[in-house]
Amino acid sequence: MIEHEQAADTAVLPDAALPAAEAADLGTPAPLRFGFSGSGAEYFRIWIVNLLLSVATLGIYSAWAKTRRLQYFYRNTELAGASFDFRGDPKAILRGRLLAVVLLAAYHYAFGFSAMAGAITVAVLVAGLPFMMRSALRFRLSNTWYRGLPFGFAGGTGAAYRVYALPIATFILPGALIALMPDTPIVRAIFLLYLGWPLMHGAMKVYQHGNLMYGNQRAAFGAGIGELATPYVVTFVAGIVFAVLYGIVVYVATSTSVAGPGKIAGPVMIVVAVLLLYLYFILAALFVMVRMNNMAWSDTGFPGVRIVSSMRLRSYFGLQAVNVLLTILTLGLYRPFAAVRTWRYRLAHAHVEAPDGFEAATGQAGRRSASAAGDGSAEFLGLDLSW
Repeated sequence: MIEHEQAADTAVLPDAALPAAEAADLGTPAPLRFGFSGSGAEYFRIWIVNLLLSVATLGIYSAWAKTRRLQYFYRNTELAGASFDFRGDPKAILRGRLLAVVLLAAYHYAFGFSAMAGAITVAVLVAGLPFMMRSALRFRLSNTWYRGLPFGFAGGTGAAYRVYALPIATFILPGALIALMPDTPIVRAIFLLYLGWPLMHGAMKVYQHGNLMYGNQRAAFGAGIGELATPYVVTFVAGIVFAVLYGIVVYVATSTSVAGPGKIAGPVMIVVAVLLLYLYFILAALFVMVRMNNMAWSDTGFPGVRIVSSMRLRSYFGLQAVNVLLTILTLGLYRPFAAVRTWRYRLAHAHVEAPDGFEAATGQAGRRSASAAGDGSAEFLGLDLSW
């Protein structure tokens, strides 16, 4: 019920929930707020130990570091008087990471051996990654617990291939075709697949959120693929406007740099234009992330329970700008504090509504049967993707 993104002082909801008195006047229970009892200084001690041990073991300890990190954030996150927990086996995560390293190395070096080896590697990746991503979702969720019950993922294998195969091919095939058939029209045409990314991303969100489980209760998800793709349309239109303005600035800069005072003004304007271009791409990426996060979670609910997310672009951009600046100034040592601040922000801009009472709603959930949970296959891979 909380987003697992890469990761968060005590979380409050100044603008994400109705005041208790107002809710009472309306005859509905007050929205439930998430709380976080951790701190940046406390997490820093965990983070620095994780980092040192991961370096000393050449990355092997990173699986245990990931488990410790998730346990810290989950166990310090509270909703309605109960905390979350993560119970994943680090050895399962390690197996998944070793498999990922092998596949990544194979993709990177296969074409250096032969075109056939490269083609086989690409085929294996396109065929295997959708199954692995589904297993990763099942592992992560089945090991996330709340009030004595695990979450889960009910998405089928066939649906995983329908959702993930095309995005995976979109990112893998261009590089493979450049290696196999350079300077051919098909190489340029394959990049057109990127135009479908907004719909692909929307389909992945529908698959992920529409198959969430809590105990034996399955989530209801109301958003459609087209609706989830709308943030990309907004950024595309804004990009056209920005491109026109950017072109005007560049034209003025280059035309005034020929002679006279423009020799100084021109280069300065070009630098400003480049900085504005970077700023646009950063804002566009954050806008899509914030809007899709809000839409996806606000359209996710369990029987008797509705989740609401209300992140804001301006405040989230300010948060991340400060995080990046302080991380750079401290040579990376601020990173755990940044993670805590981000986690707090996400919790502070989410709440849960249960019109008929939260206790009654969660009491409806029971434990899934062993066959339905399918935790065995999930534990085998344990890739633990964040989303």
